[in-house]
Amino acid sequence: MLRMDKREMEETLLKIEKIVIPAVEKKDLQLVDLEYVQEGGYLYVRVFIEKENGDIFLEDCGSLSGDIDEAIDLLIPHKFFLEISSPGVERSLKYEKDFIRFSGEKIKISLKHKIDNCKNFEGVLTKFENENIYLDIKGDIVEIPFKEIKKANIVFDFSDI
Repeated sequence: MLRMDKREMEETLLKIEKIVIPAVEKKDLQLVDLEYVQEGGYLYVRVFIEKENGDIFLEDCGSLSGDIDEAIDLLIPHKFFLEISSPGVERSLKYEKDFIRFSGEKIKISLKHKIDNCKNFEGVLTKFENENIYLDIKGDIVEIPFKEIKKANIVFDFSDI
């Protein structure tokens, strides 16, 4: 069974990013997230894309796949699966622009270190300002430094459907 260490995975992800970003920009798409992960003995390269208006079509995914598949194949000496898709309704938030764009949305955040004795928060994103996220949790505003965010994503309320 193939086992890769974290450092090697991170270094490879940076190389994949150098292939993916120009290809995404060339197609007037936006890169939402990029993953290089090992799950159950298999390697996956996952590219999450969208257009500025949020839409994405199967043709966009297929076209991008054709543009990057060979270059990534040459980069990774092991068998891997390339997946290209939209970020979905509970999309991740990684960049400052994501937190600005999705102000007013309910989000979930996991932190690198505890704030107020807690590493996980869920509430309404009120704003992004001065490198900080402001989260309304039942009327209390929690200020979270952007650099402390380990993972963040939108929380979709399925009861609204």
